[in-house]
Amino acid sequence: MGIPVTIVSGFLGSGKTTLINQVLAASNLPKEEIIIIENEFGETGIDHELLLHTKEQVLQLNNGCMCCSLRGDLINTLESIEDVTREWRITVSQIIIETTGIADPQPIIQTLLTAPTLHNRYYIDSILTVVDTHHIMDYLKEPLIMKQIAIADRMFLSVKEEADKERLPEIGRLLYSINPLADQLEFYKDQAVMATEFFNLNKFQAPVLIEEEHREHAEEHHHDDHGHEHHEHEHHHDHDDTHGFQSLLLETDKVLNKALLVRWLDWLVFSNQERLYRFKGMVTLKDQELAMALQGVNQQINFQLTTLPAGMTKIVLIGKELNVEKIERTFERLCTASNQ
Repeated sequence: MGIPVTIVSGFLGSGKTTLINQVLAASNLPKEEIIIIENEFGETGIDHELLLHTKEQVLQLNNGCMCCSLRGDLINTLESIEDVTREWRITVSQIIIETTGIADPQPIIQTLLTAPTLHNRYYIDSILTVVDTHHIMDYLKEPLIMKQIAIADRMFLSVKEEADKERLPEIGRLLYSINPLADQLEFYKDQAVMATEFFNLNKFQAPVLIEEEHREHAEEHHHDDHGHEHHEHEHHHDHDDTHGFQSLLLETDKVLNKALLVRWLDWLVFSNQERLYRFKGMVTLKDQELAMALQGVNQQINFQLTTLPAGMTKIVLIGKELNVEKIERTFERLCTASNQ
């Protein structure tokens, strides 16, 4: 598969560097096999001074933001890593990309997925977002922070004060309403984070499984769910505090036609550009005994056969200001057309 890449995002001061330091200290991986690509906004970086300086290699990208003006540098850096490690006969087991606090991780993901020279060399293991629970209610007004939360595979809830710990259930429900695909772990500055909670999670490509406990978690916080007699259920998760960010669950027990599904997905992506950040699901297709995992980021759509038996189709969409009614209506048409 190549070398796993873990992307760490989070707003300024959330605790990204502390998290990485804790994981490096706890990891059994040789430090020289871990490469950190760090991005700072400005001429000179600051956070790298706080990183452990043992044997890990820190590659710093300055003079701009990695997700926009430095996207070319990211490609060149990853290509150079392979050249240098081959020449020096260095084994690389893990790459960490620590984004600047004001970076949108989505273009970074797009670069790793679409750059031809990187496709077979590296793969995204997981997207981790550090959330500052002390300031989260203020930060929710910032679209960029909401985007970092919406795109995550796992959220580390940084707890800095006792009062924040008491508010964790409320904060957890709110974050779930924005991104039900990501799990949540508490994170304390003075408590070690296990390396197994950070490395080799394989969450980015993992099939999404909407468990009943997750549904109950969502319905505890939202009361606008509705169903249809023919067992298609669309759940719209929204909240005043989320400023237009939302998640939408589409379900059906009907078998789908893959060609029609692809056409619907093309329409979905095209008509919701800049608003649909990510979607993921398990789909049941005609003439398939096994379920198919569905993954989408930006314009990229990927199907992957699983070893799970075919069952309910469940697709989770995460975005901002989506036309929920139209999406639900067209999904119902897709289900009907697939069975005519």
